[in-house]
Amino acid sequence: MDILFHIHLLLSTPIATFDKAVNDANGSELAANTYHQTTKLILEGQSANFVSNWGKEYNVQGLVSELEQLVLNQSAIEASQLQTAVQQKITGYLKENFVCNDVNSSLLLAIALLQTFIQANYTGPAPNLAFPKTSDRLKQTVLQLLSCSGQPAYELCDYPICLLLSLILVDLLTGDVPNNAESGVAIPIIDRSSLVPFQSICLWWKARAIMCQLSLLHEPAGDAPVVASSIYSSIDLVASILADQVKTLVSENTQRELYTIFYLENAKCSLAINTEHFCLPSLIKAQKLTNFQFVLTGARAKRTKYQSVAHANLVVLAKSDDSLIPTDTDDAKVGNRTDLPQSLDLNHEMLLEKPVFESIGAEPLDQQIYKKSKITDENGFNEDTLLPTALRQENIPILLRELDPNSQPKLNNLDDIQLLLRLYTLRQTSPAKDPLVEIELSALVTRLIFDGQDTDTKDWSIFSRSLWERSIIETTKAKTVERGLLQMQALVEELGLKIKTTSLPTDADAENSSSDNGMTRMKYIHQLPFLPRWNLDATLAEKYMSMGILRSAVEIYERLQMPCEAALCYAAVGDEKEAERILEQRIITNPTDCRAFSILGDIKQDPELWEKAWSLGKYVNAKNSLGKYYFNVKKDNVTALKHLNDSLKQYPLSFETWYFYGCVALEHGNMTVAAEAFSRCVSLEDDHALSWSNLSAAYVELGKLKQAHNCLQKAVKSDSQKNWRIWENYMMVSMKCNEWDDVLLCCQNLLKLKKDNNSMSIIDLPVIEKLVELLITSEYDPENQRLTHFQTSCIDFVCVQLPQVITNEPRCWKLVSKVELWRKRPWAALENVEKAYRSILHNPDLDVDEKVWNDTVDACEDLVAAYESLGEMEGRMGDLVCKDWKYKARSTIKSLMSKGKKTWDGSEGWERLLEMRNDM
Repeated sequence: MDILFHIHLLLSTPIATFDKAVNDANGSELAANTYHQTTKLILEGQSANFVSNWGKEYNVQGLVSELEQLVLNQSAIEASQLQTAVQQKITGYLKENFVCNDVNSSLLLAIALLQTFIQANYTGPAPNLAFPKTSDRLKQTVLQLLSCSGQPAYELCDYPICLLLSLILVDLLTGDVPNNAESGVAIPIIDRSSLVPFQSICLWWKARAIMCQLSLLHEPAGDAPVVASSIYSSIDLVASILADQVKTLVSENTQRELYTIFYLENAKCSLAINTEHFCLPSLIKAQKLTNFQFVLTGARAKRTKYQSVAHANLVVLAKSDDSLIPTDTDDAKVGNRTDLPQSLDLNHEMLLEKPVFESIGAEPLDQQIYKKSKITDENGFNEDTLLPTALRQENIPILLRELDPNSQPKLNNLDDIQLLLRLYTLRQTSPAKDPLVEIELSALVTRLIFDGQDTDTKDWSIFSRSLWERSIIETTKAKTVERGLLQMQALVEELGLKIKTTSLPTDADAENSSSDNGMTRMKYIHQLPFLPRWNLDATLAEKYMSMGILRSAVEIYERLQMPCEAALCYAAVGDEKEAERILEQRIITNPTDCRAFSILGDIKQDPELWEKAWSLGKYVNAKNSLGKYYFNVKKDNVTALKHLNDSLKQYPLSFETWYFYGCVALEHGNMTVAAEAFSRCVSLEDDHALSWSNLSAAYVELGKLKQAHNCLQKAVKSDSQKNWRIWENYMMVSMKCNEWDDVLLCCQNLLKLKKDNNSMSIIDLPVIEKLVELLITSEYDPENQRLTHFQTSCIDFVCVQLPQVITNEPRCWKLVSKVELWRKRPWAALENVEKAYRSILHNPDLDVDEKVWNDTVDACEDLVAAYESLGEMEGRMGDLVCKDWKYKARSTIKSLMSKGKKTWDGSEGWERLLEMRNDM
């Protein structure tokens, strides 16, 4: 059955495993299948040979000649019409020669074309492809067909026609061919009941081809990200492939592996289209499928050669379940692993190559608990997070607790990819240059690089990607920046592609010696985020730029023919004139480069340039810049909303644009639009606290208090930055909804968040007064009935937490006194009335401000009344609360009179004091 071959193509199954699977299924029948040898050729990494033979057999030279003639004869027409003509010519050729005759062979051809393009531009070594050469004009037209919404495809990629042919083939096979280059593509609907296995496989390869196309762009744009996301969003795609008749032909491990790589590719897609907050659910499902266990924890380690005492360090403990999905170690050893990239030594006079750990939990357990006394068993370990963390030794899973952190076992390759994808997700969802995040990333990379002791079992793609990520981290540190830069240069040159210059000594025969490594390098290319060779070079240039090495960065950008990046380099260092010159020259040579127009508009702040970029190719960043310009400069919210709306119609997956759109709508007062915008924000990123808070603000204005309250509940759960304004909004909305338990919770958190502020703004007195009123109107009888949660929490807040931060606010002390009196603790109530009086008595304005003087007289009157009413009550130890209350009352009055006699003798307050003294 042909579906069996396609399943192994999706998995990039090693040849030995593939042959065994075919023999086990039905050797004589399947091995004689027409597609058996073609499938083996692709699995062996010989896609270029298959494409070359196909080109000769079906006269691709004739097709290219026709396209060249078409480009030559229609040089005067508009570019969009030329692109449509070229696309229709290719579509007609492929439909006539392949799709109408044999859809299975058509899919194999699409796969081979895609794999050839990937090898030529991503993995290397450069394929030996006998394919008709195209003129610069035809190549430019092909690249324009691969562009999306004004985002130009990279101009120096090799064999772009292979990718275009592959995309058109899968479009024909799935029935989603656009009529012209400008029209959108159909969004596939994945329905298990209506899908057949072959159609599902075509959709999967279509998503892979789209991901490859998106990697040619500077950033995702157009309908392509939506199409890829919709394909990867439903697991029914895999379920339809593994229909009942197919399940009997493949093992349970193969089925599990198919589901796993689907979830991994789903996470990769989310990373590529900037919806990285959707990665975690897919990664959790992949982890459960492979039964992968890992944890981030702490251990003492030595990091330098002369270090005598080990210090705390993060370490990732990880172990695979090798019984579920094989690591293909036998197949990996076939090539003796001579193709693995070289890991450069650190060669530092002080730093060790990797940390040397002591055993986990070397510190006594009671000391660990003592130092982290606030940590409970519930939050000590949570598996369903991006980076599960064990805060104490007993929180580490038993299987991982037994591992030696200096010599951990080899991981399954798919588990390695899970760690890499989590690394990318953590980086994209965390603040840039966060020190703690950098340490966590280093721990992940260290676990990947020093994965087992046998280098023969390492996969080329995973190992090289791990080295690359280590280099990214090391180039941010002074002591490791040298090795980081040299390693990055070595990895770029390791690809064996058409690199114009090299920075390290290379072996002249290196490319020839690695010519047979295409199979090993392509194994996991579709599960790892695409990194084209020019992106590697561009990242190296960014590192030079960050270190102030402008000339080297610009040289790389010029070599890569990336004028926009070179212009941004100059603009970043303040040389805007040179940046403008580069962009203007680019526009002259390529008048359809929307990105160049938009960046030039950003530098000059010229709306006409942004409008030009939009008119040329619907470039969404141009509309975003127009929106910001009219909002910040022109103060025209209506026009800003219009431009942002145009941008979102073109690319609706941009979280940043939706958020800005909502903020502009809030300021403009259009709450319906604001609610829609922030609803889209939380659907794209459901843990963004500010989006939930802003959505609640829109609902409040629309009169939807219940929805606003629910939004704020989610906002405070997602509020990792502890934003007191969110809690304050939550408190106000909860009051309107009469949710007094939530109001009390807000007051408690606000007290903690704002207690460093010396002003009394940390306390909202009317709210606390309302809480106290609700509390003391209830019955207090702890001997005969259990206190409610509200009563217990409110008593703790008012009588324990509040007195720790208030010092000079008499109203607060009086509130505490009321609660203490309600609790039948008259001695405590009297103490707080005394504190209220002292807080106002020490006011420095007492001698100059009559209002303060009168308030002090009021407080004195309250204290005298408290002495009179509470003094003879039963005290804490069975005696009276204040036996000599009359004496204290007279002393209080006398003291205040002596303090104010010089200034306030004869005033209204003074007369009241005289009256109180006479009454006593």
